[in-house]
Amino acid sequence: MAFEQVWKSVTGVPAVDLKDHRYAFVKYTEDGKIVPAKTGDYAIGVNYEPNNVDEPSQVVAQGYAFIILGEEISAGTPVMSNDDGHAVAHTAAAEGTNHVLGVLAVGGEAGDIGTILLR
Repeated sequence: MAFEQVWKSVTGVPAVDLKDHRYAFVKYTEDGKIVPAKTGDYAIGVNYEPNNVDEPSQVVAQGYAFIILGEEISAGTPVMSNDDGHAVAHTAAAEGTNHVLGVLAVGGEAGDIGTILLR
């Protein structure tokens, strides 16, 4: 069962509609707005408050948070983002091109909501 605890968050302003990106990784754009993270991106955190363009959105940047899993993953696995902003296992082949964004505390199957300890 996924859980969350006290975490630190920042407020981001979406550059795109984030209504379908709750509990998914997001990153900053060059103009300081947030968009869904893709494979290889260094995400700033997990979007917790999906909103429309230019409406403030809460992003969990540190601590334990919910995250949508992009594949079956076990607890204790270091993860990165896939092209949907979902957590997938970080592999040795991804070293140098993808960033470890956290470690799963609660895993599961693709599409499940897990728990990540963000780095």
